[in-house]
Amino acid sequence: MEPAIAQLEDLARTDPTIRLLARLQAAVLRAAADPAWEQAVPPFVPARLPGGVPLLHEQTLRVDGARVADLLRHLAGLAAEEAAERVRPLRRALDARTLDPLACLQATVMQDTAQLEALAGQAEVAPALLATLAHMAALPLLQACGRQAAPLLEGVAWGRGYCPVCAAWPTLAELRGLERRRWLRCGRCGAGWTLPPQQCAFCGTSAHEALGYLAPEAQREARRAETCEQCRSFLKTLATLGPLAPAEVLLQDLTTVELDVAALEQRYGRPEAPGFRLVVRLEPAAPRNGWRRWWR
Repeated sequence: MEPAIAQLEDLARTDPTIRLLARLQAAVLRAAADPAWEQAVPPFVPARLPGGVPLLHEQTLRVDGARVADLLRHLAGLAAEEAAERVRPLRRALDARTLDPLACLQATVMQDTAQLEALAGQAEVAPALLATLAHMAALPLLQACGRQAAPLLEGVAWGRGYCPVCAAWPTLAELRGLERRRWLRCGRCGAGWTLPPQQCAFCGTSAHEALGYLAPEAQREARRAETCEQCRSFLKTLATLGPLAPAEVLLQDLTTVELDVAALEQRYGRPEAPGFRLVVRLEPAAPRNGWRRWWR
């Protein structure tokens, strides 16, 4: 994880266009390195996977609300260095406890946009800002879920486009090794799962005439945006020697924004609705021994 953090911090110093996102990601990766997050993860039931049910569905996670609030405050502090006026209402809401950190995290894990917007409205916070920071704050918990789930996914034929752990759409795809086997990767929990190369991850079509890609000629074998005419979606795809670490998935997503730009210019996008309606409950848990602050 440290090499990815170092690269993100270098990007924050050298690339003003992604400086804030790089700093936020570096902060949450430092948080995610703390194994104490795994104490909030419940036992998973792998028998549900063949039915297309993600491991987190209908689970209860017990999380220290104060710890989540501290992380949100830290992320808000970083954001305030770029946009102080915009962030001030969020910091005020956290200090006044008019914004429930666990409710924000629960809505984020469930990808419940309407609930997150309602929470933002009640606290008089900019919805887009809250969505961004809540997404970042959920990553340490979700990556702990991904680590615990990894052994359960080995050898499982998932066959769906959404993540078998947290139900998110894939952030990117890997074409691994000389065989170039296609693996989809979740940028939230870090999970990886296979899907045939000639199948859209979002709508499932295998129609050859609907599938294509966008790429610079010199890099088309190494990195490209796979596109689908049927659902007008795109998925960034990278050639890799082996599986990327979860931290590297986030780093590669941030450093391949030219693929996002090219796809968006051609009016391809990403599905707004999740592929599976995840139901998760977050309950408060008392702080445990070993839980500590992680930023510096």
